[in-house]
Amino acid sequence: MQLVVDVGNTETVIGLASGPTELVADWRVSSSVPRTADEMTALIRALLTGSGVDENRIVRGVVGSVVPSVNYVWSKTIKTITGADVVSVGPATDLGIRLEVEEPMSVGADRIVNTLAAREMYHRDTIAVDLGTATTFDCITADGAFQGGVISPGLRAGLDWLS
Repeated sequence: MQLVVDVGNTETVIGLASGPTELVADWRVSSSVPRTADEMTALIRALLTGSGVDENRIVRGVVGSVVPSVNYVWSKTIKTITGADVVSVGPATDLGIRLEVEEPMSVGADRIVNTLAAREMYHRDTIAVDLGTATTFDCITADGAFQGGVISPGLRAGLDWLS
């Protein structure tokens, strides 16, 4: 199994995958609570234990983060749990997709993973809409090319602005 982590500005989603499309368990934690690697490791171990998961079955960890300040904590936590080097998703990661935009190094991990997922799941031209702290609309081709998109305020920010 692999432990996959999507670090967003508001929440971090943690999943335990046993295959390309099989999710065994998932959890959400706040991204705004500062934690040390020791605290994060204890938290993840508690979540795994609470779900009846033997951490010794986890052989790999993957992190996609749009919050660079927590990358060290997540990498250290996952390496402690898995004993393996952590795969960090970013613009330079070889995932078999293409970033066909003027500044590919500015594409966030969330949009990269959405591109990979659209290619693997749908095999067709796709507009991926991701509702988070921000709402993104991304144009992705059937063969896995991120062609750009739009970032707008998320639902909460939009509601705050309206009120």
